[in-house]
Amino acid sequence: MTVSGERLTFGVEMRKALVIAVVVIALLAGSSAYALHRYDESRADVIAEGVAVAGIDVGGVQVADARAALERRIGSRLDRPLTLTYGERRFVLEPQLLDVSTNVEEALQAALAESRDGNVLTRSFRDLTGGRVEADLPLHVDYSREAVGRVVAGVGRALDSPKQDAKSSVSLDGVEITPSRTGVAVRQRALRAAIVEHLVRPETSRTFAVPARTLKPKVTTKELASRYEYFISVSRNQRVLRFFVDLELAKTYRVGIGQAGFETDAGLYEIETKAANPAWYVPDKPWAGDLAGKVIAPDDPENPIKARWMGFSRAAGVGIHGTADQGSIGTAASHGCVRMTVKDVIDLYERVPLHTPLYIA
Repeated sequence: MTVSGERLTFGVEMRKALVIAVVVIALLAGSSAYALHRYDESRADVIAEGVAVAGIDVGGVQVADARAALERRIGSRLDRPLTLTYGERRFVLEPQLLDVSTNVEEALQAALAESRDGNVLTRSFRDLTGGRVEADLPLHVDYSREAVGRVVAGVGRALDSPKQDAKSSVSLDGVEITPSRTGVAVRQRALRAAIVEHLVRPETSRTFAVPARTLKPKVTTKELASRYEYFISVSRNQRVLRFFVDLELAKTYRVGIGQAGFETDAGLYEIETKAANPAWYVPDKPWAGDLAGKVIAPDDPENPIKARWMGFSRAAGVGIHGTADQGSIGTAASHGCVRMTVKDVIDLYERVPLHTPLYIA
Protein backbone atom coordinates (compact mmCIF):
# COMPACT_ATOMS: atom_id res chain seq x y z
CA MET A 1 0.00 0.00 0.00
CA THR A 2 1.25 3.53 -0.84
CA VAL A 3 1.54 6.36 1.66
CA SER A 4 1.65 10.15 1.06
CA GLY A 5 3.50 12.99 2.80
CA GLU A 6 4.67 16.60 2.67
CA ARG A 7 7.00 18.76 0.56
CA LEU A 8 10.53 19.49 1.68
CA THR A 9 12.10 22.85 0.92
CA PHE A 10 15.81 23.42 0.61
CA GLY A 11 18.09 26.23 -0.50
CA VAL A 12 18.77 24.81 -3.93
CA GLU A 13 18.83 27.98 -5.98
CA MET A 14 21.92 29.33 -4.29
CA ARG A 15 23.81 26.10 -4.91
CA LYS A 16 22.73 26.17 -8.53
CA ALA A 17 24.03 29.67 -8.99
CA LEU A 18 27.40 28.75 -7.45
CA VAL A 19 27.70 25.62 -9.56
CA ILE A 20 26.83 27.47 -12.75
CA ALA A 21 29.44 30.07 -11.91
CA VAL A 22 32.06 27.38 -11.37
CA VAL A 23 31.19 25.65 -14.61
CA VAL A 24 31.25 28.89 -16.56
CA ILE A 25 34.68 29.71 -15.16
CA ALA A 26 35.89 26.22 -16.01
CA LEU A 27 34.61 26.49 -19.52
CA LEU A 28 36.28 29.80 -19.92
CA ALA A 29 39.47 28.19 -18.73
CA GLY A 30 39.23 25.63 -21.54
CA SER A 31 38.42 22.61 -19.41
CA SER A 32 34.71 22.25 -20.20
CA ALA A 33 34.65 18.44 -20.46
CA TYR A 34 36.54 18.02 -17.23
CA ALA A 35 34.34 20.57 -15.47
CA LEU A 36 31.13 18.86 -16.60
CA HIS A 37 32.47 15.52 -15.43
CA ARG A 38 33.42 16.92 -12.04
CA TYR A 39 30.04 18.65 -11.78
CA ASP A 40 28.18 15.44 -12.58
CA GLU A 41 30.25 13.48 -10.07
CA SER A 42 29.44 16.03 -7.38
CA ARG A 43 25.75 15.24 -7.88
CA ALA A 44 26.07 11.45 -7.79
CA ASP A 45 24.26 11.36 -4.44
CA VAL A 46 21.78 14.16 -5.22
CA ILE A 47 18.19 13.43 -6.22
CA ALA A 48 17.04 15.44 -9.22
CA GLU A 49 14.48 18.21 -8.99
CA GLY A 50 10.90 17.01 -9.46
CA VAL A 51 11.43 13.59 -7.90
CA ALA A 52 9.06 12.67 -5.03
CA VAL A 53 8.62 9.63 -2.84
CA ALA A 54 5.05 8.95 -1.71
CA GLY A 55 4.16 12.52 -2.63
CA ILE A 56 7.01 14.01 -0.61
CA ASP A 57 9.29 16.21 -2.76
CA VAL A 58 12.85 15.06 -2.21
CA GLY A 59 14.31 16.75 -5.31
CA GLY A 60 17.57 18.71 -5.06
CA VAL A 61 18.77 17.04 -1.85
CA GLN A 62 21.21 14.27 -1.04
CA VAL A 63 19.92 10.78 -0.32
CA ALA A 64 20.81 11.05 3.36
CA ASP A 65 18.72 14.22 3.72
CA ALA A 66 15.83 12.61 1.84
CA ARG A 67 16.05 9.54 4.09
CA ALA A 68 15.91 11.72 7.22
CA ALA A 69 12.94 13.64 5.83
CA LEU A 70 11.00 10.48 5.00
CA GLU A 71 11.73 9.08 8.43
CA ARG A 72 10.62 12.30 10.05
CA ARG A 73 7.44 12.65 8.03
CA ILE A 74 6.39 9.04 7.59
CA GLY A 75 8.41 6.74 9.81
CA SER A 76 7.52 8.56 13.01
CA ARG A 77 3.83 8.23 12.20
CA LEU A 78 4.08 4.55 11.38
CA ASP A 79 5.83 3.98 14.72
CA ARG A 80 2.79 5.20 16.66
CA PRO A 81 0.58 2.44 18.13
CA LEU A 82 -2.91 1.68 16.88
CA THR A 83 -5.71 1.93 19.43
CA LEU A 84 -8.81 -0.17 18.83
CA THR A 85 -11.90 0.82 20.81
CA TYR A 86 -15.19 -0.87 21.65
CA GLY A 87 -17.22 1.05 24.20
CA GLU A 88 -14.86 1.54 27.10
CA ARG A 89 -12.59 -1.34 26.04
CA ARG A 90 -9.20 -0.48 24.53
CA PHE A 91 -6.75 -2.63 22.58
CA VAL A 92 -3.34 -1.03 21.92
CA LEU A 93 -1.25 -2.51 19.10
CA GLU A 94 2.41 -1.62 18.82
CA PRO A 95 3.68 -1.67 15.20
CA GLN A 96 6.54 -3.92 16.27
CA LEU A 97 3.98 -6.55 17.23
CA LEU A 98 2.79 -6.60 13.61
CA ASP A 99 6.29 -6.45 12.06
CA VAL A 100 5.64 -3.18 10.23
CA SER A 101 8.36 -2.23 7.76
CA THR A 102 8.83 0.12 4.77
CA ASN A 103 10.91 0.04 1.57
CA VAL A 104 12.47 3.48 2.14
CA GLU A 105 15.91 2.39 0.94
CA GLU A 106 14.51 0.79 -2.18
CA ALA A 107 12.47 3.90 -2.94
CA LEU A 108 15.46 6.17 -2.44
CA GLN A 109 17.61 4.04 -4.74
CA ALA A 110 14.86 4.18 -7.34
CA ALA A 111 14.70 7.97 -6.92
CA LEU A 112 18.47 8.20 -7.41
CA ALA A 113 18.27 5.94 -10.48
CA GLU A 114 15.64 8.26 -11.99
CA SER A 115 17.96 11.17 -11.26
CA ARG A 116 21.00 9.52 -12.89
CA ASP A 117 19.18 8.51 -16.05
CA GLY A 118 20.89 9.71 -19.24
CA ASN A 119 24.55 10.80 -19.59
CA VAL A 120 26.86 13.49 -18.29
CA LEU A 121 25.76 16.06 -20.87
CA THR A 122 22.01 15.51 -20.54
CA ARG A 123 22.11 15.38 -16.76
CA SER A 124 24.32 18.47 -16.48
CA PHE A 125 22.24 20.41 -18.99
CA ARG A 126 19.07 19.47 -17.11
CA ASP A 127 20.44 20.48 -13.75
CA LEU A 128 22.09 23.68 -14.93
CA THR A 129 19.01 24.87 -16.81
CA GLY A 130 16.53 24.08 -14.04
CA GLY A 131 15.11 20.96 -15.69
CA ARG A 132 13.03 18.49 -13.72
CA VAL A 133 12.46 14.74 -13.57
CA GLU A 134 8.74 14.31 -12.98
CA ALA A 135 8.49 11.12 -10.95
CA ASP A 136 6.55 10.18 -7.81
CA LEU A 137 7.79 6.86 -6.52
CA PRO A 138 5.60 4.73 -4.23
CA LEU A 139 6.58 3.88 -0.69
CA HIS A 140 5.28 0.50 0.38
CA VAL A 141 4.47 -0.46 3.95
CA ASP A 142 4.56 -4.15 4.78
CA TYR A 143 3.34 -6.08 7.82
CA SER A 144 2.90 -9.63 9.07
CA ARG A 145 -0.39 -11.11 7.85
CA GLU A 146 -0.13 -13.82 10.46
CA ALA A 147 0.31 -11.29 13.27
CA VAL A 148 -2.73 -9.31 12.11
CA GLY A 149 -4.72 -12.54 12.02
CA ARG A 150 -3.72 -13.32 15.61
CA VAL A 151 -4.76 -9.84 16.73
CA VAL A 152 -8.14 -10.14 15.02
CA ALA A 153 -8.76 -13.54 16.61
CA GLY A 154 -7.73 -12.21 20.03
CA VAL A 155 -10.07 -9.23 19.82
CA GLY A 156 -12.86 -11.61 18.81
CA ARG A 157 -12.23 -13.82 21.83
CA ALA A 158 -12.24 -10.79 24.11
CA LEU A 159 -15.43 -9.21 22.79
CA ASP A 160 -17.60 -11.93 21.28
CA SER A 161 -20.49 -12.95 23.51
CA PRO A 162 -23.72 -14.81 22.73
CA LYS A 163 -27.12 -13.21 23.03
CA GLN A 164 -29.42 -14.50 25.75
CA ASP A 165 -33.21 -14.45 25.77
CA ALA A 166 -35.00 -13.43 28.93
CA LYS A 167 -36.46 -16.43 30.77
CA SER A 168 -39.18 -16.75 33.35
CA SER A 169 -39.79 -19.14 36.22
CA VAL A 170 -43.21 -19.15 37.88
CA SER A 171 -44.13 -20.36 41.35
CA LEU A 172 -46.72 -19.71 44.00
CA ASP A 173 -44.50 -16.90 45.21
CA GLY A 174 -44.56 -15.07 41.86
CA VAL A 175 -42.38 -14.82 38.77
CA GLU A 176 -38.59 -14.79 38.60
CA ILE A 177 -37.12 -13.35 35.41
CA THR A 178 -33.62 -14.11 34.19
CA PRO A 179 -32.62 -10.96 32.28
CA SER A 180 -31.93 -10.96 28.59
CA ARG A 181 -28.47 -10.08 27.34
CA THR A 182 -27.39 -8.43 24.11
CA GLY A 183 -24.61 -10.31 22.33
CA VAL A 184 -21.63 -9.08 20.32
CA ALA A 185 -20.00 -10.55 17.23
CA VAL A 186 -16.80 -8.93 15.96
CA ARG A 187 -16.84 -8.52 12.18
CA GLN A 188 -13.45 -10.11 11.77
CA ARG A 189 -13.00 -9.51 8.04
CA ALA A 190 -13.86 -5.81 8.46
CA LEU A 191 -11.59 -5.57 11.50
CA ARG A 192 -8.67 -7.04 9.56
CA ALA A 193 -9.23 -4.53 6.73
CA ALA A 194 -9.44 -1.63 9.20
CA ILE A 195 -6.21 -2.65 10.96
CA VAL A 196 -4.35 -2.87 7.66
CA GLU A 197 -5.69 0.47 6.41
CA HIS A 198 -4.80 2.35 9.58
CA LEU A 199 -1.50 0.50 9.87
CA VAL A 200 -0.07 1.32 6.44
CA ARG A 201 -1.57 4.80 5.88
CA PRO A 202 0.15 7.18 8.30
CA GLU A 203 -2.16 10.06 7.42
CA THR A 204 -5.15 8.23 8.90
CA SER A 205 -6.14 8.32 12.55
CA ARG A 206 -4.35 5.79 14.74
CA THR A 207 -7.54 5.24 16.78
CA PHE A 208 -10.64 3.54 15.41
CA ALA A 209 -13.66 1.54 16.57
CA VAL A 210 -13.80 -2.23 16.31
CA PRO A 211 -16.46 -3.15 13.73
CA ALA A 212 -18.95 -5.47 15.39
CA ARG A 213 -22.55 -6.65 15.09
CA THR A 214 -24.99 -6.34 17.98
CA LEU A 215 -26.90 -9.58 18.56
CA LYS A 216 -30.34 -8.74 19.89
CA PRO A 217 -32.24 -11.33 21.93
CA LYS A 218 -35.61 -12.51 20.63
CA VAL A 219 -37.18 -12.08 24.06
CA THR A 220 -36.04 -9.09 26.10
CA THR A 221 -36.35 -8.55 29.83
CA LYS A 222 -38.76 -5.71 29.19
CA GLU A 223 -40.98 -7.83 26.94
CA LEU A 224 -41.11 -10.70 29.40
CA ALA A 225 -41.75 -8.40 32.36
CA SER A 226 -44.61 -6.87 30.36
CA ARG A 227 -46.10 -10.35 29.84
CA TYR A 228 -46.05 -10.86 33.58
CA GLU A 229 -47.15 -7.35 34.51
CA TYR A 230 -50.12 -9.10 36.12
CA PHE A 231 -49.89 -12.62 37.53
CA ILE A 232 -52.08 -14.90 39.62
CA SER A 233 -51.05 -17.95 41.62
CA VAL A 234 -53.38 -20.36 43.40
CA SER A 235 -52.16 -22.66 46.15
CA ARG A 236 -54.45 -25.67 46.45
CA ASN A 237 -52.88 -26.70 49.76
CA GLN A 238 -53.19 -23.29 51.36
CA ARG A 239 -56.48 -22.39 49.58
CA VAL A 240 -54.95 -19.01 48.76
CA LEU A 241 -54.98 -16.89 45.62
CA ARG A 242 -52.17 -14.37 45.24
CA PHE A 243 -52.31 -11.46 42.82
CA PHE A 244 -49.07 -9.85 41.62
CA VAL A 245 -48.49 -6.53 39.83
CA ASP A 246 -45.12 -5.77 38.23
CA LEU A 247 -43.70 -8.92 39.86
CA GLU A 248 -44.67 -7.67 43.35
CA LEU A 249 -47.39 -9.21 45.53
CA ALA A 250 -50.35 -6.84 45.46
CA LYS A 251 -53.10 -8.78 47.29
CA THR A 252 -53.95 -12.16 48.80
CA TYR A 253 -57.41 -13.79 48.85
CA ARG A 254 -58.87 -16.91 50.49
CA VAL A 255 -60.45 -19.31 47.96
CA GLY A 256 -62.15 -22.65 47.61
CA ILE A 257 -61.02 -25.35 45.17
CA GLY A 258 -62.24 -28.56 43.54
CA GLN A 259 -63.35 -31.47 45.68
CA ALA A 260 -62.03 -35.04 45.46
CA GLY A 261 -62.78 -36.43 42.02
CA PHE A 262 -63.20 -32.90 40.61
CA GLU A 263 -59.82 -31.50 41.55
CA THR A 264 -58.69 -28.12 40.31
CA ASP A 265 -55.91 -29.21 37.96
CA ALA A 266 -52.41 -27.85 38.48
CA GLY A 267 -50.74 -26.04 35.60
CA LEU A 268 -50.01 -22.74 33.93
CA TYR A 269 -53.03 -21.06 32.38
CA GLU A 270 -54.22 -17.60 31.45
CA ILE A 271 -57.46 -15.71 31.92
CA GLU A 272 -59.29 -16.48 28.67
CA THR A 273 -62.71 -14.96 29.32
CA LYS A 274 -64.30 -12.43 31.64
CA ALA A 275 -67.98 -11.81 32.39
CA ALA A 276 -70.01 -9.83 34.92
CA ASN A 277 -73.13 -11.55 36.37
CA PRO A 278 -72.79 -14.43 33.92
CA ALA A 279 -75.27 -17.12 33.02
CA TRP A 280 -74.25 -20.67 33.93
CA TYR A 281 -73.71 -23.02 31.03
CA VAL A 282 -74.11 -26.26 32.88
CA PRO A 283 -71.60 -28.93 31.79
CA ASP A 284 -73.19 -31.98 30.21
CA LYS A 285 -71.83 -34.17 32.99
CA PRO A 286 -73.49 -36.80 35.17
CA TRP A 287 -72.83 -34.76 38.30
CA ALA A 288 -75.07 -31.95 36.94
CA GLY A 289 -78.16 -34.18 37.09
CA ASP A 290 -81.30 -32.68 35.52
CA LEU A 291 -79.46 -29.39 34.87
CA ALA A 292 -76.87 -30.98 32.56
CA GLY A 293 -76.53 -29.03 29.29
CA LYS A 294 -78.89 -26.23 30.35
CA VAL A 295 -78.24 -22.51 30.59
CA ILE A 296 -79.12 -21.04 33.97
CA ALA A 297 -79.91 -17.33 34.07
CA PRO A 298 -77.80 -14.99 36.19
CA ASP A 299 -80.60 -14.29 38.68
CA ASP A 300 -81.70 -17.92 39.00
CA PRO A 301 -81.09 -19.24 42.55
CA GLU A 302 -79.71 -22.45 41.00
CA ASN A 303 -76.89 -20.48 39.32
CA PRO A 304 -73.80 -21.03 41.54
CA ILE A 305 -71.72 -18.48 39.63
CA LYS A 306 -72.20 -15.19 41.43
CA ALA A 307 -71.12 -11.66 40.48
CA ARG A 308 -68.09 -12.35 38.24
CA TRP A 309 -66.51 -15.03 36.05
CA MET A 310 -62.86 -15.34 34.91
CA GLY A 311 -62.49 -18.47 32.82
CA PHE A 312 -59.04 -20.07 32.48
CA SER A 313 -59.80 -23.40 30.75
CA ARG A 314 -62.47 -23.57 28.08
CA ALA A 315 -61.83 -27.28 27.60
CA ALA A 316 -62.56 -28.08 31.24
CA GLY A 317 -65.16 -25.33 31.64
CA VAL A 318 -63.56 -24.02 34.81
CA GLY A 319 -62.70 -20.56 36.06
CA ILE A 320 -62.59 -18.21 39.02
CA HIS A 321 -66.00 -17.03 40.21
CA GLY A 322 -67.94 -15.70 43.15
CA THR A 323 -70.12 -17.97 45.31
CA ALA A 324 -73.03 -17.55 47.68
CA ASP A 325 -71.74 -20.50 49.71
CA GLN A 326 -69.37 -18.56 51.97
CA GLY A 327 -68.71 -21.71 53.99
CA SER A 328 -66.99 -23.34 50.99
CA ILE A 329 -64.20 -20.73 51.01
CA GLY A 330 -61.03 -22.38 52.34
CA THR A 331 -62.35 -25.87 51.48
CA ALA A 332 -62.36 -28.32 48.57
CA ALA A 333 -66.00 -28.22 47.53
CA SER A 334 -66.29 -27.14 43.85
CA HIS A 335 -66.35 -29.17 40.64
CA GLY A 336 -62.93 -27.79 39.62
CA CYS A 337 -63.48 -24.04 39.75
CA VAL A 338 -61.76 -21.60 42.08
CA ARG A 339 -64.35 -19.99 44.35
CA MET A 340 -64.16 -16.56 45.96
CA THR A 341 -66.47 -14.46 48.04
CA VAL A 342 -68.60 -12.04 46.04
CA LYS A 343 -66.75 -9.06 47.48
CA ASP A 344 -63.35 -10.54 46.69
CA VAL A 345 -64.19 -11.72 43.16
CA ILE A 346 -65.51 -8.26 42.24
CA ASP A 347 -62.31 -6.70 43.59
CA LEU A 348 -60.09 -9.14 41.69
CA TYR A 349 -62.14 -8.85 38.50
CA GLU A 350 -61.48 -5.11 38.32
CA ARG A 351 -57.75 -5.65 38.66
CA VAL A 352 -57.21 -8.53 36.24
CA PRO A 353 -57.04 -8.00 32.44
CA LEU A 354 -57.56 -10.73 29.87
CA HIS A 355 -54.59 -13.01 29.20
CA THR A 356 -53.24 -12.61 32.73
CA PRO A 357 -51.07 -15.70 33.43
CA LEU A 358 -52.43 -18.02 36.15
CA TYR A 359 -50.37 -20.68 37.90
CA ILE A 360 -52.04 -23.39 40.00
CA ALA A 361 -50.03 -25.75 42.19
